[in-house]
Amino acid sequence: MKIYKAFLILIPFLLIIFAGCGSTPQLTSTPVEHPITIDGQTSDWGTNLKYLSDEKVGLGIANDSNYLYLCMTTNDMGKVIPMFAGGLIVWIQDENSNESTIGIKYPLHNIVNESRASINPEEFHERGRGMMIDRMIKNQDEIRILNKDKFPLTVISTSDSSGLTAKLGYNNDQFVYELRLPLKIDNQNKYGIDANPGDKLLVKFETEKPERGNFGGREGDEGMRPPGGGMGGFPGGGRRGGMRTGGGDRMSFEPIDFSVEVTLK
Repeated sequence: MKIYKAFLILIPFLLIIFAGCGSTPQLTSTPVEHPITIDGQTSDWGTNLKYLSDEKVGLGIANDSNYLYLCMTTNDMGKVIPMFAGGLIVWIQDENSNESTIGIKYPLHNIVNESRASINPEEFHERGRGMMIDRMIKNQDEIRILNKDKFPLTVISTSDSSGLTAKLGYNNDQFVYELRLPLKIDNQNKYGIDANPGDKLLVKFETEKPERGNFGGREGDEGMRPPGGGMGGFPGGGRRGGMRTGGGDRMSFEPIDFSVEVTLK
């Protein structure tokens, strides 16, 4: 009986602990003290990249009065490959308005499958990794803008450096994703999110289900979960799976599916 009573006393504390383990990371945007160039490099970010150990990525978020800047970096190929196999969507929602949600899909799924024929496991693991990523990045010249229902609103070119823009890079064994998003929607910036200093944004990163055949995948290979109802009203994420690098060798991957809450400065 005493043990039972002690257990009942512990229940509230256990609930608090488990709730904290599953909570969304809280980040505060860094004020921009010097211009951030969207070039797929981390040189503008200095020490402002926070490592999220559960997701195996470094994440930096900053803003000035006009733009939100975002940088994500990782050296985990199990995170990089799904971005090109199915595409990466960054969802940004102002928590003050459920209607103010925008999805930026970039990179899109890789439409060049030459890697399937030209890269074998030995090349990939020993010397072909950087070459393969550079090749995939080179073919990414479009950004797709989505509404909250995943309906594509428009496609913009990465060569347009004004307004909303994004860029990929790969240096020193680090894959880099950079994004700039207008904080105000006006005649010059048709795609952005209306937000002000002090507002909280929910930012979600999601890789989509790979298209059949991408990177040597087979029918029946586990992929990422198709769109569904995810937390916070966003479309759903994925589950673990794998793909083949050639020669029958299987490389495991882990889809990206996580959110952070950001307070704007």
